[in-house]
Amino acid sequence: MGTEDRISDERLFIRYTEGDGSAFRILMERYAVPLLRYCRGFVSTEEEAEDLVQEAFLRAIRSAGTYRATSRFSAWIFTIARNLGRDRIRMERNRSRLWREREAQIAESTIGAEQESHDDSGKLPAAVIDQALKRLTPLEAETVQLTFRDRMTTAQIANIQGCSTTTVRVRRFQALEKLRDRLLRDHTIEDLREKGLEKDG
Repeated sequence: MGTEDRISDERLFIRYTEGDGSAFRILMERYAVPLLRYCRGFVSTEEEAEDLVQEAFLRAIRSAGTYRATSRFSAWIFTIARNLGRDRIRMERNRSRLWREREAQIAESTIGAEQESHDDSGKLPAAVIDQALKRLTPLEAETVQLTFRDRMTTAQIANIQGCSTTTVRVRRFQALEKLRDRLLRDHTIEDLREKGLEKDG
């Protein structure tokens, strides 16, 4: 066992703060694998976990002045990694929330385009809605029916389904996309007109 192996983590870090760069390299060797195992719990890929470990070491270097020799280095470095991991989770959640909001905006514009493309009453053709109800999930079908047959507002549907208005908009958008894709696969525009799917039934 080498001399370095007998030196405590805390003493090694103090030596690093005093200018001994090799001391921190020893700490990195000691903690690289344990931190990697820990960081895997915050992210979905090995590369992301490795990035968190590197960031934890960099954060430790930048925060060296805040370290107290009375604290265990292991607890300190793992706390840094945990905070970074939580920050990463929050960032991903915010990214997901922004994407859902973007989907909701697309849903609103899509619905407006759907309504303008049909008769003056703003309703989708009854035959199209009938097909939607058969091809969609129960919640998607309910959302389509409440929107276009029962003429309920997004807020009213959200209250009925016990969800947010954003969820209703996204669900409605996804339902219309599924219906549109299916109809385009099954029929040409002329077919739809001949079968009365372009008229309000």
